[in-house]
Amino acid sequence: MAANETPDRREDEARLRETAGRYARMMDRMSFDDLPTVFAADGVLSGPGYEMTGHDQLRAGLQSLDQFSATLHGVLNTYFEVDGDAAKGEVYCVANHVHEIDGIPFKLDMGIRYEDDYVRQGDIWVIARRFFNMVWETDTPMRVSADGKPLASA
Repeated sequence: MAANETPDRREDEARLRETAGRYARMMDRMSFDDLPTVFAADGVLSGPGYEMTGHDQLRAGLQSLDQFSATLHGVLNTYFEVDGDAAKGEVYCVANHVHEIDGIPFKLDMGIRYEDDYVRQGDIWVIARRFFNMVWETDTPMRVSADGKPLASA
């Protein structure tokens, strides 16, 4: 155990990673009834050109995911600094989004680094503020012919 690690700190970090997983699961299942277990009641999700505050705005804004036939958010590296019942964190994610353009299936992939503030609520941590920092994105056809032309779904 490192000098700055304690069992409580490791438990907090594990619970914060669970919060990151709950967010990814909520997004992929579009199960926005789970918002209270992911975001504080006045929680904020923002990114370039947008900001949603509170469960009602979050629910309405996140519904835009319905434009994709499937999503898969893979949570990667996580870093947390805990200070009592508050924490700051950085969560790396690769988010995959399947959609169609003119009958051709595409996959939009995003490399994301979320910058987070958390608050402890009872036995769980929830997001007080999350900033969506897109590091990269690529949108490519899922099927191509031998000469590289996009193919429609089979």
